[in-house]
Amino acid sequence: MSKCLFKKIYKTIGLSSIVFAFISILFCSVIVKQYFIKIEMEEIEQKLDETIYRYHGENHQLAERLKIALGSGIIINGYDFLGKQAFRYYTIDESKHNIDYEKVNETIGKQIKHILDGESIKGVTKVDGIDGNSIFVAKPIIQDEKVFGAVIAIKPQSELNKTLLSFYTILIVSLILLLISTAVPVYLVTKKTLKPLKDITDVTINMSKGDFSKRIDESESKDDEFGELIKAFNYLSYKLEQNDKDIKLLEKMRRDYVANISHELKTPITSIRAVAESLNDDMIDWVDRKRYYSMILRESVRLQALIKDMLELSRLQNPNEVIEKQSLCMGCIIKEVREKFEVIAEDLDINFITPSEEVKYNKVFTNYNRVIQVLVILLDNAFKFTDEEGTVSVEIEEEEEFIKVIVSDTGSGIEDEDLLFVFDRFYKADKSRKSEGTGIGLSIAAEIMTRLDEKIYVESEVGVGSRFIFTLHYK
Repeated sequence: MSKCLFKKIYKTIGLSSIVFAFISILFCSVIVKQYFIKIEMEEIEQKLDETIYRYHGENHQLAERLKIALGSGIIINGYDFLGKQAFRYYTIDESKHNIDYEKVNETIGKQIKHILDGESIKGVTKVDGIDGNSIFVAKPIIQDEKVFGAVIAIKPQSELNKTLLSFYTILIVSLILLLISTAVPVYLVTKKTLKPLKDITDVTINMSKGDFSKRIDESESKDDEFGELIKAFNYLSYKLEQNDKDIKLLEKMRRDYVANISHELKTPITSIRAVAESLNDDMIDWVDRKRYYSMILRESVRLQALIKDMLELSRLQNPNEVIEKQSLCMGCIIKEVREKFEVIAEDLDINFITPSEEVKYNKVFTNYNRVIQVLVILLDNAFKFTDEEGTVSVEIEEEEEFIKVIVSDTGSGIEDEDLLFVFDRFYKADKSRKSEGTGIGLSIAAEIMTRLDEKIYVESEVGVGSRFIFTLHYK
């Protein structure tokens, strides 16, 4: 496209320049020709006036003076006061002009009476006997207010052709040199100007093939319309590349989500079906039936919890879901959490440490139920992965603009390669441990923190334990 456009523009400029040069030559030929004729006519008239002024009554002297004054390429006729030709002198190369002097005299005869009446005549006219137009200048010879005769000078326009030809030659050569001298700069400027369009075309072709990674070099772009276009186009390419990556990521997440949810649903449903089929076929003794019913109930509860968590996560990811905030006391939150997990800690023989009720913390601006929900998820995980006589703790650190809530455990810890994925749905770092969790809890916690405009992250060391940390701002 750029090559075709470049050729079209360059051809247009070239043709326009040629047409302009042609029109200029025509225009100049007319104007210059008229100018030269006018100058020549005025010069002949001036020389006639000067020569007549010095006339003292001798015709041969007048003829000689006119010969010297007017030079070559002219016909000079002198007449006495009776209109009779006193002399005729011409400096025209007759081999180049077909002149019929009788017809010339006839033309002069038509004007002689007016001239002898004291009129001066000048102009460009057709003189019979001479090809083409001629410059015609006639002056009466007046002395003491009396007309003693007349002088007529006739110069064919063809005599000016040599001068005009030289001028036209110079004009045409100058225009040709001008066209040649401007062709190279115009070529370079046009090519450089259209280079951004070529770059944009190349990038667009790559984009049409699904490659959004290409960019146009902005280092050579100027602060003009093309420069703005390049910046805007690069930004568009960047956004399209990001959108393409997001679409691919979302598609991968969708596939993974479907695969994970299918796997998670498959386990309890398979268990329930196997037990139900055994019960239906009377393959289970009455003594063992209660245990099998308990298995069905347990798997049903697990399936219900999984569905509940999935619905909760979906609800949190709905942008229309509003989470209201208010100023809260951290002491109340810690107290409720302590009461929920003290019994669990005793049953599992795990040390549970929380901040003292006597410590007063700054109020935080958040949602009470959602913070409780996050703490329950984190503590549930902590107790789940902490062995007997281990320790689970809740700590609070006050910063300048927010507090940090830290849930720690002395469990097995998380491998470094798993840290980046702990908040993903259905991801389980300890794949050897058969936990009863749904695998969505930490995803729900992360989504809640995102909706509250807070941060949550994890620090862990294998064999030492893990620390889940989230922030709560004062305002």
